[in-house]
Amino acid sequence: MTDDTPAPDEFGASEDPFDLLGIDPDFDLDLDQMRNRVRRRVAACHPDLHPDPLDREEATRLSARLNQAREMLESDEGRANIIHARLGGPTARMDGSLPPDFLMEILDIRMRLEEAIETSDQVESQALKDWAMNERVRLKTEVAAGLERMARGEDLGADVRGHLNIWRYIERMLSQLEPALGERLES
Repeated sequence: MTDDTPAPDEFGASEDPFDLLGIDPDFDLDLDQMRNRVRRRVAACHPDLHPDPLDREEATRLSARLNQAREMLESDEGRANIIHARLGGPTARMDGSLPPDFLMEILDIRMRLEEAIETSDQVESQALKDWAMNERVRLKTEVAAGLERMARGEDLGADVRGHLNIWRYIERMLSQLEPALGERLES
């Protein structure tokens, strides 16, 4: 997610991206299908199609909301947070806790990251990127399994929230590595 995109917790219940786009909440969402739906909806409400200034203004707002929903659902982490909240799990604002062992590990990783960025150490930056990418894959798998179990009625909201909180740290770390490695790290 970009910095100007609201966090999943900030997206109001009436503005749930899945509801706004009229699609079923699914972590394994077909992104191309979702993007096509957004393009069709944005084209249908294009402001140029509305001669009335009030209608044009509303169409502009709807287009922005549709594009914001698309951005949120394109992010695996964002999509997971939205589904987690829909299933009744606590938001990051409600529970921002991290496991103590992770805190110790990430402190070491953060120190290595800062030094690698400061010294332009491409080898260490790449090693940290590889670690973070592997963590992202692991967390994505664990969160997906946890969301499936929550959908079946298991009370795993706090456990999944913990994994989502760690995932957020990993995403921040990857975004810091982007300039150090001169590339875009896709989610």
